[in-house]
Amino acid sequence: MVWLDIAVSFCIAMLSGLGVGSGGLLVIYLTLLSQVPQLQAQGINLVFFLFSAGSSMLSHLWRRHLILPLCILMIACGIPGALAGSYLAGILPAAALRRLFGGFLVIAGGLTLTRNAKRRASFGIFHKPPYINR
Repeated sequence: MVWLDIAVSFCIAMLSGLGVGSGGLLVIYLTLLSQVPQLQAQGINLVFFLFSAGSSMLSHLWRRHLILPLCILMIACGIPGALAGSYLAGILPAAALRRLFGGFLVIAGGLTLTRNAKRRASFGIFHKPPYINR
């Protein structure tokens, strides 16, 4: 079972490097296939995210693709949001956390599909959007 966990973690890390929202995939794998409790799966996901985000940040810093004022704003909003989320996760039952997380994934996926459909419609399916560098 450990080898399966390692293989799945590696695949999810690769998807994360490609820009796929892998946090949801890891929580789904941990809760449904590994039978990890929801709150513990979310904690593992946060640790996984720290390494993924840290390596991405270093890469963007090296290439100078970060907008520093935006980063500061995101940190200033993210810390209170993380504290509030941690508090809520501690007082809400696991079933409510599952429903909220599932709803969040459905909404995020729907928004992504809608946004991508609009882009494809405006640029054409086979036309490369101007914001993608070759």
